[in-house]
Amino acid sequence: MTTVQIENKRATVHGNPWHPSFRGVALVTRIELLRRRPSPKGYIFYGVILALILTLWIVVAANSGDGLSSVPLELLLVLVLGTGLLIGPSLSATSINGDSSEGVLAPLQMTRLTAGDLAFGKLLASWAVSIAALVTTTPLMVFAYGRSGWHLDELAIALGVILLLVLMATAIGLAWSAIAARAVASVSLAHLTTGALVLGTLLVFAFTAPLVSDTVTVTNREYDWAKATPEQQNDPTFDPATLPCVDYTYEQSMFHSEQTAWLLLINPAVVIAESSPIINPETFEEDGRAAPGLFALIHTAVSGARMGPTEPQPYDACAGTFGDDEAWQERQLAEATMTPAPWPGLVLATVLLAGSMTLVVRRLRVPYKKLRAGSRVA
Repeated sequence: MTTVQIENKRATVHGNPWHPSFRGVALVTRIELLRRRPSPKGYIFYGVILALILTLWIVVAANSGDGLSSVPLELLLVLVLGTGLLIGPSLSATSINGDSSEGVLAPLQMTRLTAGDLAFGKLLASWAVSIAALVTTTPLMVFAYGRSGWHLDELAIALGVILLLVLMATAIGLAWSAIAARAVASVSLAHLTTGALVLGTLLVFAFTAPLVSDTVTVTNREYDWAKATPEQQNDPTFDPATLPCVDYTYEQSMFHSEQTAWLLLINPAVVIAESSPIINPETFEEDGRAAPGLFALIHTAVSGARMGPTEPQPYDACAGTFGDDEAWQERQLAEATMTPAPWPGLVLATVLLAGSMTLVVRRLRVPYKKLRAGSRVA
């Protein structure tokens, strides 16, 4: 091989291979699970979380009455999701910078393990620990499912969505661990990112309401109570029909929530609710369902935001018309039975998962082009 060929070959090398292999990912996952076994304090922490979940669930189940009720199952799914979003990023956010500071990461990078093996192995190890809460709550879930009125495929879909959301949060924590040099910083940033999805979306939706609101003028027709004497106003038998009628005009704010409803649809809790079965409040008994529960209330509220405001209905007290009750009932039914929209949240979770893992793989490839300040290689 000539010198020119050697130089050209060197020019094409951009670091170790990045693509993962099944054996490599399995080996790294096993190493991570062995190295990061919970300490006695960790087992106590997990035990306290499980005890809180069990206590809260028992209280709700005991007060849900007899017959079908989906509330215990829905509450359990929310608690499992919240536990996974808390534990997953906490573990993965110290996986890379923690190994780097201890001088453990560099020896692994010098083996035949690829950057993809390291990245996906660490991801699966942290994910496996974070979903342990799902396994420990299996007896409760079986009991709650039995009286929920759900179908088995519907429960499987909800559990699959929970696993995806926890995997996304775990990948975000791993990405922050690859970016930040200090474990404290990466853990804080991981929880801030998760909190922005869970609470931040709700706050932004509420605080941006004035930006997407306008005012409309409403004119109602009422009795002119100013013409009534004090004795007439205090007389319960007084007939207001003897008073003249006047037009009362005022301005009413209209919140065009349909413009910002996407903020709600990317919220993890809303994604779970939108992935749950639709309950018709008028025919749930004939359908063999439980009465609308927690997820049904969330779906109705989100559907109302997606549909936007309704035009105000002026009333005429003198003519005895106080709005269209039938139209209001139709609106309530339309909100409850509106086609669910979990896709914005699922697409965002997939994008964040893929983007985070792409960043992690690039950060783990050697040789490094640039090191973070304060980073330890070996």
